[in-house]
Amino acid sequence: NKGNLVMEEAQQKTDLLYSPRQIEIAIVLAGPVCTIYMLVKNYNILEQYEFSRNVKYLGSFLFLSLLVAIAYIPYDIPNGAFQASCLIFVWAILKKYHMTKDEISDSSALDFRSNWTVVLVTLLGLIITLGIGTIVSILVIIAADVGLLPMTDSFVSTLEEMSAEGIIFWR
Repeated sequence: NKGNLVMEEAQQKTDLLYSPRQIEIAIVLAGPVCTIYMLVKNYNILEQYEFSRNVKYLGSFLFLSLLVAIAYIPYDIPNGAFQASCLIFVWAILKKYHMTKDEISDSSALDFRSNWTVVLVTLLGLIITLGIGTIVSILVIIAADVGLLPMTDSFVSTLEEMSAEGIIFWR
């Protein structure tokens, strides 16, 4: 019976992956932390442990570097520019080092994570990204204020603009 064959195949699909589109949406909505988590989970399921390790460490380093660099970028640059650059970077990784949606669909051993799981992971990723971003921003401001990081005119201008808008309290 064809119905039984489909049921048996569906029961065999136990490994759940995030699709490339789900990962792309997550980076736009929640930032790099969520994407790092999703890629690490996928690579671990696919037993590509070297890719998993590279994403975990290199992704974390790049995320923290971006957070520090943002303090020195003029305040009037829109957030969309950062999101677009992260999306293009992740898209390139997905294109070169990740299975396509069709390859996942065609595999009898793999299936997709539900969109509800993606929503939950994205919300948690957003909260974690905002928390880490806040902590790193505070540390960068303190480090610049005590002379451990350079206090450029652009950085001072950004702090003054943010302070005038009530986003931060500085001096």
